[in-house]
Amino acid sequence: MRTLRLLALVAGVLVVTAVVSPWCALGVARLTGRSWSFARVFDRVFEVLLVGGLVLAWRRLDLGDLRAIGLRRPGIGRDLARGLLLGGLGVAAGLGLAAATGALAPGLRFPPAKLVRKSLLGLAAALGVGIGEETLFRGVLLRRVAHDAGTVVAVVVTTGVYAAVHALRTGRVAGPVDAGSGFARLAGLFAPLATADALPRLVGLALFGLLLAVLRLRSGSLWTAIGVHATWVAAFRVGRLFFTLAPVPVWVVGTGWPPLVGGAAGWLAVAVSAALVPALVGRAPRAAA
Repeated sequence: MRTLRLLALVAGVLVVTAVVSPWCALGVARLTGRSWSFARVFDRVFEVLLVGGLVLAWRRLDLGDLRAIGLRRPGIGRDLARGLLLGGLGVAAGLGLAAATGALAPGLRFPPAKLVRKSLLGLAAALGVGIGEETLFRGVLLRRVAHDAGTVVAVVVTTGVYAAVHALRTGRVAGPVDAGSGFARLAGLFAPLATADALPRLVGLALFGLLLAVLRLRSGSLWTAIGVHATWVAAFRVGRLFFTLAPVPVWVVGTGWPPLVGGAAGWLAVAVSAALVPALVGRAPRAAA
């Protein structure tokens, strides 16, 4: 079954990423003279390797064309705008709760010229992350699993994989990297899932992933989900230039990255967006998968 081969490809890329990421982190740190978080390096290495693997296996696994995965549809601008609105209203509610509980404080971090430059870069990065991750999870993976096992199984599988992949983040790489460090990372790859704060974060990621899957299936387009996803990323990549989030209260802001996802503020944001879906997103005239 092509779905199992696709999932095996994703798992294999995760394993390879865990082995090579410490070396990449050390190399980047030496070249730039800066300390890089392991999570950031891990994500970039995973994305590059996964894109390469998917390109090589695309035809063999029948991963579909742009129309099949939801990228080429009528009314792209309209769908993207609806997603941006849905995501913006949801994130605003979550940030409002954080502010009400004292976890959010406004404050500019840079002079105006630098603020504008970083904001534009952050917005571009947010759109890139939204397009890339939605193409993989709610485009390629959702379609492939739905073809083999049905829509319900596809939503469950993609939501679970999405939550697990995003929860597999560790701390900063410090000190020398030796030949065993990659395998140590491999052995501890799933360690973040066993921590005390893993369950709330997984719940938040799963709720967000479920919302995105519903948007993909209901609209027939990937661009509504891309808009919501990009808004969330922009809220924290760009938002952190204008405000700071305290680590407490934990029940509101959660732990780890992205902020809010593992706390009540993130769950509220998802709930607000979900409540507005029937009013803002019409049903596709035919199934998108």
